[in-house]
Amino acid sequence: MLPTRLSSPIDFEQIYRDYHKNVYNYIYGQILHRETAEDLTADVFVAVATHLGQFDPARGSLTAWIFTIARNLTLNYLMRSSTRLEEVREELPEKSAPALSTWDDSLRSPESLRAEHILEQLSVEKRRFLELRYVLGLSNEEIGRIAGTTATAVSQRYHRLLAKCRKLDK
Repeated sequence: MLPTRLSSPIDFEQIYRDYHKNVYNYIYGQILHRETAEDLTADVFVAVATHLGQFDPARGSLTAWIFTIARNLTLNYLMRSSTRLEEVREELPEKSAPALSTWDDSLRSPESLRAEHILEQLSVEKRRFLELRYVLGLSNEEIGRIAGTTATAVSQRYHRLLAKCRKLDK
């Protein structure tokens, strides 16, 4: 689980150590391209370093703040490049990405292959939503802050999305 509070003063190096792997995995899960995920991850931490003085713990957790930056940069990249999931899938996903990626290591088990099959049938938006909880481990409140909605709405959306995933698994 990622830390949500920092002691003063805010230590960028500690933030980088604590969050780098999870930010990379989140971005890689969205675009399925190692080099681009590495570049966008670097961009996230440049933005974090640049705006760290503006982080306000009263408005939300550090985790939600960092992943809001990651989400926005990833969405901007996808919009700029006009990349859709189908186009990205035409390029072979890199199953042997560096050890940073838990996605690649986990794809070997039958359960993970089943999960990948289900995820392939979902839109990028729905995959992104699932990853906030199950890859990043964010709470409904944190996801609500990122998505601009309430924790109750997040819970209801997960309930509907998981029901859809169960249908896709049949």
